[in-house]
Amino acid sequence: MIEKESNELHLILHDHPEPPRLLVIPKARLKRFLVLVPLIVILMGVSLVLTIMWSRTRNIQVQMPSLPVAGNSSKINDLEAELKALQTAQKALQLKLSTQGVAELDVWLGPVKKPYALQDLTAKKLLKIENLTLEDGAGKRVLRFNLINTGSELERVTGHIFAFQIDSRGLSPYPAMTQQEWLEGIRYNKGESFAVARLRPVEAPFPPADAEARFLVVVFNREGDLLIRQELVGPFKAGAP
Repeated sequence: MIEKESNELHLILHDHPEPPRLLVIPKARLKRFLVLVPLIVILMGVSLVLTIMWSRTRNIQVQMPSLPVAGNSSKINDLEAELKALQTAQKALQLKLSTQGVAELDVWLGPVKKPYALQDLTAKKLLKIENLTLEDGAGKRVLRFNLINTGSELERVTGHIFAFQIDSRGLSPYPAMTQQEWLEGIRYNKGESFAVARLRPVEAPFPPADAEARFLVVVFNREGDLLIRQELVGPFKAGAP
């Protein structure tokens, strides 16, 4: 008897208490199944790996160097210059304190509070007042003078100016002050700012005053040192109306 190779796979399934069942599976279908299943698993694994790599690539943020906006370059330069000036002033103050110490200057500066570590530099005569005139008009008077740099024009002097009119009715300031500043005392750097290489005109308006009124001019440098404290007493040269 010659046995022929079968094209089917016969399986007997015992499912107690049910009677046995015969399961017939074609061998060609079984071969395709055994080939396709591993191939599908491999393809799914490769797809999963590629998906993970792609998602990580998307999450990487390339940081580009920030470029200054052209419109803000001038503001940046101004801030840098201001910071440099503050650092220079701080170093000058520290040097002043280390070399001179803190000495109390017994001088009246009107309502201006004495700066910390104030030095009296009036004897050096770095600045002087010239061409003083007084204009009396309707409802006001104007004190005018030139602030002269006595040194080299290459060495500009910078700082803050105050002028006060004093008469029987009290004291009038220039620049104008608020009532709160008047009561608490005003800081030296609230005066009119100036920078003079050779000559700098000053024009200070005041209310009408008595004929015997006098003036007090106080000038500080940027570090708060006293450059001028000068009382001006008439008669004054009449200014042009």
